[in-house]
Amino acid sequence: MAFEAAARTGSTAIVAELAQAAGIAGMVGGQQMDMEAEGREVTLAELRAIHACKTGALIRSAVRCGALAGGADAAQLIALSAYGENLGLAFQIADDLLDVTGDAEKLGKNTGADAAHVKATYPALLGLEEAQRLAKQTIENALDALAAFGPEAEAFRALAHFVIDRDR
Repeated sequence: MAFEAAARTGSTAIVAELAQAAGIAGMVGGQQMDMEAEGREVTLAELRAIHACKTGALIRSAVRCGALAGGADAAQLIALSAYGENLGLAFQIADDLLDVTGDAEKLGKNTGADAAHVKATYPALLGLEEAQRLAKQTIENALDALAAFGPEAEAFRALAHFVIDRDR
């Protein structure tokens, strides 16, 4: 449905943005890298690349598609891209943390699945405290990217805080 909605805009830039985010350079490629990393140690750079593709590309794309539809200029598109990339990464770090620290009842799914499948995660690689620190720093980076937008970007700021403060 996302491709259908993008195609109805008549903007080839929006369709291309979504296609790239969903394809081999985005979610599909990230999922493949994630599956290939199961059961082996990865570096922080590898983990970041997995999640930049798997989760980050779609979140960045959602922000960029809105910016393109809204007529953002080049500087705004760069800033919003940085926001989306950092938001996507923070979302994934928070998701990894919730798999360790979350309440299964609130989450609506079992916790500990990542460890059971020997998945590459931020808590497994960095430890709980360092992963939490990285999530906060990544959200700060996202918020910094919104500095030029003033109060008009308050909903984006609230979304960033929700990403790392959520308990589900």
